[in-house]
Amino acid sequence: MNNCTILLNKFLDFIDKDFFKNLIDKYNSDYKAQKLTTEVHLLYLLYYHLTEKDSLEDFVSELKHNEQLNKSLPKISKSQLSRKNESRNNLIFFEIFQHLFNKLKAKQGLRRSLKDIGLVKIIDSSTVSLCLSLFPWAEFRKNKGGIKLHTVYDLNNEAPENVLITNAIIHDKEVFDKLKLDPSVTYLFDRAYIHYEKFDQFIKDDIYFVTRAKSNTKIEITQTMPLTTVDTESNILLDANVMLGDHTSKTRMKYPMRLVKIKTIDRDNKEKIISILKNRFDLEPAVIAELYKERWQIELFFKWIKQHLKIKRFFGQNENAVLIQIYTAIILFLILMLIKKKSRFKGTLLELTRKIKYSMFRYINKTFHWVNWLNKH
Repeated sequence: MNNCTILLNKFLDFIDKDFFKNLIDKYNSDYKAQKLTTEVHLLYLLYYHLTEKDSLEDFVSELKHNEQLNKSLPKISKSQLSRKNESRNNLIFFEIFQHLFNKLKAKQGLRRSLKDIGLVKIIDSSTVSLCLSLFPWAEFRKNKGGIKLHTVYDLNNEAPENVLITNAIIHDKEVFDKLKLDPSVTYLFDRAYIHYEKFDQFIKDDIYFVTRAKSNTKIEITQTMPLTTVDTESNILLDANVMLGDHTSKTRMKYPMRLVKIKTIDRDNKEKIISILKNRFDLEPAVIAELYKERWQIELFFKWIKQHLKIKRFFGQNENAVLIQIYTAIILFLILMLIKKKSRFKGTLLELTRKIKYSMFRYINKTFHWVNWLNKH
């Protein structure tokens, strides 16, 4: 049995040992830690997210009575976990999240569908509601608390590259300056991020973007392009060069953009027309129409995070505790993606999660390989 470990411990194999040790030393995160070390802390939270407990009470009961869990990890209490969530530096877990994303990126070539487009990243945010009486630092509205997850999602790797967490009252446009955007990458985002001055800077810095115009966006058409057969078959109604903004209010952009109008069907099965703005003049309107649809991939990520990973109930009430729980949820998502790619698992991420969830305490030996185990079970 000395050569065996439980499946749950294999999650740690995705974090380079030297990186983890240096991280612990960097933040002195195991100082005076006897049972709840950084490693044990991470494993407990990964287990909590993976098992999708309905309540904290359910998890606390498991801490007391699950013999398999108590044999595998040091026995702790809810208060111990809460105190560590509130005191251990959340940046440790943020750096693990970044480390895992970089490993995922290194294993992935460019998707065939993006070959003619290049790297594409989606920017969006999602709000997590909090009880204002328990989290007074997260005041959002008069009787409501909340935080916002501002996310840069790498479409090629199907995973978040960066997540900035702010009070929910912070507007999306205010976060633009804090997000590091790279030249020659195309960013997809919704109309909440429209900012003419920022758009001019993006164009100057060779940062590509595709977004949706607001109903009150000032648009001056300077040249209309003829539509091709492919355009009309793709429900393209207009392809034109435009200038955004208004001379009178000094908001007019310095650089031209392209406007594509598309007829589409919304979620309620109603026909509507959307106006898409872009600064990539090399991409055909039909390609842009298909590319903009990909923006919903980030919504699927938010849905997954909220449905399958436990970030609605928190151990600890300060901001640090909330950040740790969110970062560890993302860490689990990235580990699952790494397992899926490493094993070439053909099922969905949910199917993979369930296979692992019900086998976490299975003993495995040193010759274990994810690809072999998943193909057998």
